[in-house]
Amino acid sequence: MKNRRKSIRLPRESYQIPSQIFSITICTQNRRSLFQNEKYGELVTSTLSTGPFGKQTERFAYCLMPDHLHLLLAPKESDLVDLINRWKSFSANLLRKNGLKGPCWQRGFYDHALGKEEDIRNTAEYIVNNPVRSSLAKVWIEYPFSWHRWM
Repeated sequence: MKNRRKSIRLPRESYQIPSQIFSITICTQNRRSLFQNEKYGELVTSTLSTGPFGKQTERFAYCLMPDHLHLLLAPKESDLVDLINRWKSFSANLLRKNGLKGPCWQRGFYDHALGKEEDIRNTAEYIVNNPVRSSLAKVWIEYPFSWHRWM
């Protein structure tokens, strides 16, 4: 009997609920600090509004750290798992066209579906403050790869 990897995914139908808000973390392959390269950081953050996420999600916040990305978003119609996979492919291809060597994103991602009792703005503020907690910035607004819609 083969050992099967334990799934970290919610039931598939959970990702198909329009307007369900998710907090998502996507890590680089082997936690490579790809986004210390400002050009790569700018390219990836631009894909959050233009690529597969552009018209198919409502975005509330993001924070691109050197080796991972935090997102707060809700799919409008698409299945979130498929949407993330398309975005990872889209952004990795863009990075490769601009000089990235080797793999970009790890295979999966981490997610949390926000419950009715969770405050979306507090979650957004928590996300954008990651660079402060990691000593990359004194205040989140100074960090070039953080954004939330209530700025």
